[in-house]
Amino acid sequence: MKNLTLLLSGVLLVTAAGCTCKGNGTGGATPDFVPTPTAITFSACPTRSENGAVVPDVFPDFKKLRINNQGKVSGALALSITGAGAEFFKLDAGVPTSIDRLSEVEIPISFSPTARGDVRAELIIDDKTDGTENAVVTLIGTGINLPTTAAIETSPQLADGGYTLCTAETPISDCALNFPDTLMDQTTTLQLKIRNRGCPSLKITALSIDGISNPNTNDGFTIDSPSTLPSMTSPMTLSTADGTDETIITLRFTAIDDGSGIPDQAHDAVITIKSNDPLYGDGFANPARISISAKAVKPSVYVSPTSCNYSAVQDVCGNPTRVVNKATFHVSNSGGTPISISGVRFRSSGGTTSSNNRFSVTRNIVGQTIAVNASANLEVTEVDQPLLVSDQLEIIADIPGMGAGSGGTSVVSVISGTKPCLVTDPMDSINFGDPVDELSAKLLTIRNETTRNGTPCGTLVINSVDISAQPFFSFIDTVVPPNTTLAAGASIQATVQYRRPSSGGMQLADLRIVSNDTDYGAPQYKLLLLQSNASLDQIPNAEMTACQPAELVNDPECLLGPTNSAAFNLSMINPDEITLSGAKSTDNNRVAEYRFTMLPPIPGGASTAALANNGMKITTNKTKLTIPAGTTGTFRIGLEVWDDRGQQSAASSIMTVNIYP
Repeated sequence: MKNLTLLLSGVLLVTAAGCTCKGNGTGGATPDFVPTPTAITFSACPTRSENGAVVPDVFPDFKKLRINNQGKVSGALALSITGAGAEFFKLDAGVPTSIDRLSEVEIPISFSPTARGDVRAELIIDDKTDGTENAVVTLIGTGINLPTTAAIETSPQLADGGYTLCTAETPISDCALNFPDTLMDQTTTLQLKIRNRGCPSLKITALSIDGISNPNTNDGFTIDSPSTLPSMTSPMTLSTADGTDETIITLRFTAIDDGSGIPDQAHDAVITIKSNDPLYGDGFANPARISISAKAVKPSVYVSPTSCNYSAVQDVCGNPTRVVNKATFHVSNSGGTPISISGVRFRSSGGTTSSNNRFSVTRNIVGQTIAVNASANLEVTEVDQPLLVSDQLEIIADIPGMGAGSGGTSVVSVISGTKPCLVTDPMDSINFGDPVDELSAKLLTIRNETTRNGTPCGTLVINSVDISAQPFFSFIDTVVPPNTTLAAGASIQATVQYRRPSSGGMQLADLRIVSNDTDYGAPQYKLLLLQSNASLDQIPNAEMTACQPAELVNDPECLLGPTNSAAFNLSMINPDEITLSGAKSTDNNRVAEYRFTMLPPIPGGASTAALANNGMKITTNKTKLTIPAGTTGTFRIGLEVWDDRGQQSAASSIMTVNIYP
């Protein structure tokens, strides 16, 4: 038994010596921190040019790291950044100091290089628990090789829906918006994308259209979106460089007969974009000056009337007197040659019956030839129901031997049912103003009124609610589902969120509510302007000076002290301390916090304790460097500052203090 006991004891000792269990007095339970992802890539513009000058309006790249505690106990969280490029990566203030069991936290990390090229560092994640390994996340940053000034780039949309690139080297003929031929009294739209290919923010200060064929007019061209144009005091700001941030300008051409009698009437204009681009900001040349052209086409086929509201008692819908459920459209040939009707179709279905089966072509004229100054009658009937619906019917005419649609296309509108009464709160715009926080939200209420002007309102169908493409405005929480129906008196809400860019400036977007309320024309949508007027918030600039006690008598803020290096003799310092001041640091609003840090190497006989508040954020702009008795050598101190929005200076100010006997 004794031998067996000794044998068992030996086995236990061997087992204990080889154990890799994570013991911390909790029965083997330890936190288990798992980061996602394990490598993060950053890309940002350098804060300094090749000659060392500060580049204004350059902003860090922000990324978020998720750390999940998959352990059964909570754990402390200590984060540190090491490696050759550590100084360019920062952890935001307010990083959590622990993670609950089976919980997750998000860690914001910023990257702000001072030069072009790649740097690397490692984020060490320590749970402060014996027996567990630290997790490591690789940080890879690239200082973008871009101009140190804003640089505009544009992309006009092509008629087929694609985009072409317009730069300073692009031929003028390619920097153009060429609208498709547009029938009289109809409209077409094209888009123009604007990007920033430089490092500082691109600030668009004006958008204007000037007619060429008709000077002093816009010659039928208008800017559809944004509905409020930028100005010098409220510029449209593209804060992200390298073309990753873009804004879209929508232009509309309205074809109006100029009375010349010419069947194809040319319209030409230019759109001018003014900005802070030092080369092309005046808008005198591409890519900031884009040619616009369109042709208003006078068709041979005309239809009368152009619309029918079957539910309106006063609308006879082309009949001598009102006929319930029936409309008669008179299709005429106003050209100089016979035309053949090659198509009659509803836009909703592409056929002769609408997609909701409310309208049907009951007397078709497809295949008929209409002589000059003659006409044919097209009959369309409807099924009477309460829900308001509308559709458009296309009539396509061909001139023999000239191809499909050569005789023109006319469009008529048909409406049936009880009209709903769409209103919104706010009514026309949602203005976020100048919010303090990065994220802010406002509520939008969409309501269908019970009655309007004493007339009962019908059921409202909300086909879609969307926001034009841009990075600042979006929906959160409740999003209105497509084809939502609201009975009279009912309402629905959605929350619009605004993400304030670091640069501030004016941001614009359009919120469109597409519904069956015919008060909002064709296409049937109510438009609200989303806007902000955030004040410009530049990154603060750290600047440090140094003074000995005697110099503070007449210069208490040490504004006149040296800025990069200072030299003092021990025999002249009484008491033995140097004042380091950040009073010359600047920000367009306010510098709120300062961090003075002793940098290695440290002279013999001294320690980091010689610098008051070493490595700590403080709200005062000065600190003291106490020189230990008899110590000489070189002290290096770095200064970082934060503004009142929490933005950190892009680069540290370094002061070299040389102490001589």
